[in-house]
Amino acid sequence: MDSTNYQELLAKYLRGDCTDEERALLDQWFASLDSEVELPSTEDEQKELLSQNWQMLAARTVKTAPFKRFRARPYWVAAAVVLLIGGLSWYFVSRLTLELPGKLEQVMETQSSFTERINSSALPERVVLSDQSVVTLQPGSRLRYPIEFAGNKREVTLIGEAFFEVQKNPHKPFLVYSHDLITKVLGTSFRIKAYPTDRNVTVAVRTGRVSVYSPQLATQTKLKSDPETIGVVLTPNQQVTYLGQEHRLVKTLVEKPLVVIRNEELASFTFQNAPVSKIMAAIEKTYGVDVVYDEELMANCFITTSLDQENLYDKLTIICKLLGATYKIIDAQIVISGSGC
Repeated sequence: MDSTNYQELLAKYLRGDCTDEERALLDQWFASLDSEVELPSTEDEQKELLSQNWQMLAARTVKTAPFKRFRARPYWVAAAVVLLIGGLSWYFVSRLTLELPGKLEQVMETQSSFTERINSSALPERVVLSDQSVVTLQPGSRLRYPIEFAGNKREVTLIGEAFFEVQKNPHKPFLVYSHDLITKVLGTSFRIKAYPTDRNVTVAVRTGRVSVYSPQLATQTKLKSDPETIGVVLTPNQQVTYLGQEHRLVKTLVEKPLVVIRNEELASFTFQNAPVSKIMAAIEKTYGVDVVYDEELMANCFITTSLDQENLYDKLTIICKLLGATYKIIDAQIVISGSGC
């Protein structure tokens, strides 16, 4: 008899379910375990002894039904976690919805009051804002702006390149957010380049005045003052580049300075034995730039030339050759150095 049959028969025996043949089989098997045991002489005494032995044996060998531990399978655990998170989320969202309906509606209203224009075409796209300011959006650029300007500011966000023509409103400044830089104007025209792949941002002014600053600079200098006070002010033909990696503003002139005065005010750039001071004054007025030079040193310098067709940089190159001088652009100013005449 193997162990399995033994267990089954013994269980039946203890329940009183054994047949006579099974009981005899058990007795025979038990007797074989210890042949040296001397059985009583009477049949009743043998049965009683066997019964007692079986009880003792059963107490030692019969396996009680094992306690089935609950093993949480991985997918049951995952399902429980999902249900738990879902339940908690529903609970908190429900509470927020019930407790803060006004705030939620306000947020949704604020979000829906903005719109975004992405120029996915190959040509510049013209966007007219609610204050009639016009933004010429370059291909691949993105502008986010409110459908209607509310409050005491006009705020937009630019990613990419755009030319702004802002309507004047002294009571409601116009602010452009591009990367870490803020461009603040009251009414003017300017260009911003703030591409997502370039951390540097360039602001170039066509007309008017523009204030450019970065809150990052105020953080670095640990100043608690208005960050605008550590920015720069740009006038026509000036530009500033914010170096994102260095957190620094570099002010200079635009690549192609334009004439900033009306045609009727534009004087001829043909000079006959003219003093240097007269030529420099004409440049400053025509392009709205500052020219720095040693007036005393060049007081005896006179020039005869015609520069009507040349752009600003070509004019400077020719003048400096005639004077034996050189020029640099420093902080958006033209600085001329020479030994005089």
